[in-house]
Parts: sequence; C-alpha cells; structure tokens
Amino acid sequence: MISNSERYPLQNIIIDDLFSSNKVVLCLLMAIVVTAVSTIWITHQTRALVSEKGELVFEKQALENEYLNLKLEETTQSDNTRIEAIATVKLGMKHVDSEQEVIILE
Repeated sequence: MISNSERYPLQNIIIDDLFSSNKVVLCLLMAIVVTAVSTIWITHQTRALVSEKGELVFEKQALENEYLNLKLEETTQSDNTRIEAIATVKLGMKHVDSEQEVIILE
C-alpha cells in the first residue's frame, strides 16, 4: 500500500477518467456551458434592443408632437385675415377699387 507521505494524484485521475471513459458526459457538460453562456448573451442583447426601441418610440412621439405644432403654426401664419391685418395696419395697404384697376393687354 501507499504510505501516508505519498499522495494520490487526484486531479490527474479525474482528468484521465473524464477523457477516457466519460466522453459523452464531457460533451454534455460542454453543451450545457455553451447553452448557458449563449442564453445569457441573447438575454442581454434582447434587453438592449428593447431599451433602444423604447427610446426610439419616445423620440418618434416627440417628433410627431413637433410636427403637429409646426403644422398648426404654419396654418396660423398663413391665415388670410392675419396677412390682411398686417398689410393694412403695419404697411398701410388697402384694397384696390375696380375703378382704379388697369388691365394691360399685349
């Protein structure tokens, strides 16, 4: 027998056992590790994409609100009554009477 001062090379025995007789177990262990790492990576990517989608939806809503405000401002600025009021009050313009109209024909 082996005396107390001698030690079994336990690590070498375990590694030799794994590679010699338990190749299926080793392959399954590697498959589990690869599956676990890929699951973590896919979950991380999914969360990043969901977060990015939320930011893009928020930005889209802000742009839609700005577009509606700009359309409203355009409608207000192009209103004929406002333009006529500016022309008569600020510029002192007035409508031309039909007697004062001159039509030039060539």
